[in-house]
Amino acid sequence: MLELLSVIAIIGLLAALIFPGVGAARRSANKAKTKVQFSQWAAAIEGFRSEYGYYPALHGSNLVNPPGQATDAAALHLFHDILAAKRRDGSALPAYTAGTNSQFPEAQNRKLISFHLFSDADLTGATSPTPNLLRDAFDQTEIAVLVDRNLDGLIKAGSDFAALPAVGGLTPSATDFPATGVRAGVIFYAPAPGADAPNPGFIFSWK
Repeated sequence: MLELLSVIAIIGLLAALIFPGVGAARRSANKAKTKVQFSQWAAAIEGFRSEYGYYPALHGSNLVNPPGQATDAAALHLFHDILAAKRRDGSALPAYTAGTNSQFPEAQNRKLISFHLFSDADLTGATSPTPNLLRDAFDQTEIAVLVDRNLDGLIKAGSDFAALPAVGGLTPSATDFPATGVRAGVIFYAPAPGADAPNPGFIFSWK
């Protein structure tokens, strides 16, 4: 009996040591995966600029999934459709006409070039409360995207956007996003898992 209790105690101690380490390793891996994902999306946007000479006009919220974004995979999703040259369900974009809204994907990406092939891992699943939205490796859908609108080599408040968008109710501080701007063409950020107002945290594409 004592031997059995000793074995159980040892197993409990090992579990206490191993499981937190496994969780930390998983978080680290998902953070790295998210940064790779952001790099791929940025490369797709840079590919658009290389082809057309300007960055795509994304939603004014500066969010990958704007407020009120339709979860129907056949509906318009500006960020996805511009870069994929198709809808989230794989269907073709509507034909461009002279009356097409200039911000619609078919008006911006008239050559229908697929700059990025989004996978199922990029989208929330069918069982999610908000299916078919773009997500990071932590399954978060509130993701900010900012581009160098004036092409001066810096992404800066005032010249490229009015204010930093909040993600998960959190806004990066001046320490994370200096007033002088970030030297990049395209950047992304999302809330770190478990972050809240008392303990804000982010995953940045540039840090």
